[in-house]
Amino acid sequence: MGIYGYKDQVSLNAETGLVTTVIPGRADEYDGHKFQKLVDKDLKKGIEIETVAADKGYDDGDNHYYLEKNKINSAIRLKKSRTRKKDAHKESWLKLEASPAYQEGLKQRYQVERKFGEARKWHGFKQCRYTGHLRHAIQSYFTFMALNLKRLVKLLTGIAFKGESRGWVGVTMPIA
Repeated sequence: MGIYGYKDQVSLNAETGLVTTVIPGRADEYDGHKFQKLVDKDLKKGIEIETVAADKGYDDGDNHYYLEKNKINSAIRLKKSRTRKKDAHKESWLKLEASPAYQEGLKQRYQVERKFGEARKWHGFKQCRYTGHLRHAIQSYFTFMALNLKRLVKLLTGIAFKGESRGWVGVTMPIA
């Protein structure tokens, strides 16, 4: 039995606060499988990525390996099962958790949530206005384009719109 609704995978740039990639999807799809596609899209655009911060939904060994292989610091919030298990394999996860890049990434993750909050509060993103994947995708793209336009006005003029926030490379948002 699946969960009805939609969920987007979104990345944001920490320096600019702009949304860089949006991957619309269904709510019953596993977040972890879309992570590499999300990062790949940013890399193909020439965006330099130093650290990726993400929620527990992306904590998958393949995703950590992918970041390591691409020389990107991981700040994917680790599940407790990784750090509280009773075997020798948890040492590498504890080392990651203690690293400065991981700690800094977790501190910056709130900016992603602020961007989603802005979308919900000011742009009607609490629920999908239309049914169907294509229509949901259109709503997602237009919402994040509006957020980027607001951010560009702030970057170019110094004048912010009401409710405007900044962002970080990031994660997912369920939409009912």
